[in-house]
Amino acid sequence: MKKNKRTTVRRRITRHVVIAIAITITVMTIVNLIYLSRRIIEQQEMKLELATQMSAGEVQNWIKDMSTVTEDMASSLTALGDLNEVTVRAVVDRVALNHPELYYVYFSDRLGNATMARGVQFAEGVDPRERVWYKTAEALGHTVVIDPYSSASRPDIMMVTVATPVYWGTMLVGVVAVDADIATVQDFINSIDFENGSYGFLLDSKNNIIAHPNSDFNPKNGNITSAVDVMPELDDILSTSKQDKYITAPDYTGKRMVYSAQTLEGSRWTVAVAYPESNFLSHVDRGIRISLFVAILCAILAVGDITVTVRRVLKPLGKINPAMQKIVEGDFSTKLNFAEANDEIGDLQDELAIVLEALSKVIDKQAYVLSEMENGNLIVEDIENFPGELNQIAKSVNSIKETFNDIISDIQFSAINLQSYAMGINETTDMDEMRMIFEELSAEANALMDKTSKFITMPGGPKTTDYDSTGAYSSQNDYRDDF
Repeated sequence: MKKNKRTTVRRRITRHVVIAIAITITVMTIVNLIYLSRRIIEQQEMKLELATQMSAGEVQNWIKDMSTVTEDMASSLTALGDLNEVTVRAVVDRVALNHPELYYVYFSDRLGNATMARGVQFAEGVDPRERVWYKTAEALGHTVVIDPYSSASRPDIMMVTVATPVYWGTMLVGVVAVDADIATVQDFINSIDFENGSYGFLLDSKNNIIAHPNSDFNPKNGNITSAVDVMPELDDILSTSKQDKYITAPDYTGKRMVYSAQTLEGSRWTVAVAYPESNFLSHVDRGIRISLFVAILCAILAVGDITVTVRRVLKPLGKINPAMQKIVEGDFSTKLNFAEANDEIGDLQDELAIVLEALSKVIDKQAYVLSEMENGNLIVEDIENFPGELNQIAKSVNSIKETFNDIISDIQFSAINLQSYAMGINETTDMDEMRMIFEELSAEANALMDKTSKFITMPGGPKTTDYDSTGAYSSQNDYRDDF
């Protein structure tokens, strides 16, 4: 049989506990890393979405400010109920004075008469009623935002127009409008950099680029650039059904970016923010490193604590071997003091002490009874019942004592008979009577032999046993002729 390599309880327990801790920490770390990575990505996506919403809010406020101006102008003209040139010019000049950021402030009535603030003349030969801003406001009947275009007055500048229809009751009497250079919103969009490497851009309602950090994409001299033409990766995110999604793709520089977009109400312009994918990964990597560091630290602390605890708990076991060695050598009086704590090992010590005490009592009682028997005292008291299987020892010793008692009693009785037979032989000369005495003596010897026949004796006893024709015992030893 192959013998297993010797090891220690402490080593086995420590090994299994360390393996269990390692597996537990590994599984928990993997689960934590998966969960943590997802949470970090979600947080970064929320951060990107928040930046997009804030940027969209700024653009929306910029448009709303202009809408408020045109709506106030329309309300004033409606309240005045007078569209003569003096009244209209007073209104538009006052607005232009209060809002110097607006490039143009003007009004056109339904007859095509245009009045512009700051003394500016409308482009000669151009009917304002044929312009997009007038036709759209007239058709929709509410404030409208017109996508950037080249101004008829200044073809070198891309303008954004906000127009509001003017009503007297239910009758349209004209449209007021304001123009703003898109450079204003371009400056804001280009200032978006909520984290290193991120940037924003603005698209009009037809997904043409209004503002982008790459100046080659921005409108120039009436030329506009479609976002999908230069950034085809945006095709999915610009779809209305996917506004709440994120896409990852290389941008115009070849750097992988995560895009988020939001469409503005009213104008249908789209504000988009690009966030470097490497920033996502760097946050995830940082989270993974922190998680792994914590896991390793916890593992080291746990293994150290388990090792010390196992060493302390199993320290008493090192004292068991010397105590057990004395017991193996037959010293049942050994005092057991290997355990100090009130725990399972302490209970083991107490139980083992009880066992040793019981064994010691068994041996002492057995030694006493056998010693008395050796000294000829066959009436010594029986051994009381021992616990469990040890009771077989008590039964065996008591049975031996009883058997010896019976045999010795028979031997003593036979000895008395022999004396009586010997006296009878000495007192008679009658051969028949002597033969009868020897026959009785032989029967007595045979009965004694029957009782002792179950004992196995050492060599040196009678070598042969013969019985004469009468059945009397006869031996071939030297004492055959003693009588």
